[in-house]
This record gives sequence, C-alpha cells and structure tokens, in this order.
Amino acid sequence: MRGVWMTGVAAAFALSGCADMAASMALSDAQAKCAKLGKQFVPDDVKKTELVVVSSAQVSGHCAGPGDPGFVPAPSAPPNR
Repeated sequence: MRGVWMTGVAAAFALSGCADMAASMALSDAQAKCAKLGKQFVPDDVKKTELVVVSSAQVSGHCAGPGDPGFVPAPSAPPNR
C-alpha cells in the first residue's frame, strides 16, 4: 500500500505556559489535513518549546489509509439486539 506523507510540519503558537495546548492545536491541524484526503494522521514526533512570552509546538507524521503502517481501523459497532 502507498502512504501519503505530510510534506511539512504542523506548528502552533500559544501564550507562555501553554505548550500542551499548542501541541493539541498542531495535532488537530494535521488530523484535519489527512482527513481531507480520507486518511488518518499518524504522529511520528511532537516537539514542545516554552519561551518567556510564547510557547510553540511542532507535530510531524504521516497520513495513513487502510493497509498502511500505523492505520487503526474504526471499531465495529456492536450488533443490534
């Protein structure tokens, strides 16, 4: 199977002390980009930086579809009774 790799790194900035929020924003952005392709985002690395005034985060990874490494199929619904 062929994977679609992110051509860049999703990044986000937030006020100082909010690196976790910046990482969450960057992850959401990467997930949305992959979803537009009908794929899932599989993160490879998350880097957070706390500076005096701002925090930043970078998320790198790739988009994966069925049969690609890292793809997690959606759970099947339980049968109706």
